[in-house]
Amino acid sequence: MKLPQSTSSQQMTDQTAKGGVLGLITYGLMKANLDPAMTAMALPLIAAGLSWVSTQIGDPQVASFIGTIGVDDGKIVKVAAKKKAPAKKAAPKK
Repeated sequence: MKLPQSTSSQQMTDQTAKGGVLGLITYGLMKANLDPAMTAMALPLIAAGLSWVSTQIGDPQVASFIGTIGVDDGKIVKVAAKKKAPAKKAAPKK
């Protein structure tokens, strides 16, 4: 599925912002003389925290602060959920 240009650029902006925040946090931790191993172990947790926060603020499906899925010319398009196939009935016993 190809995303509309506006959504694609929103995703790039969102991911760039998250990377910048991770960079600033890493810089701060290194300046505070925190053990490099602790800094390396903390970064995935911080990235997971940023993803969680972005699901609370923005679109929960794409973990983006500013992105939305299903945008068409500025209007939000409802995406139909796939219906499950009906269960097959067992063959009658003879």
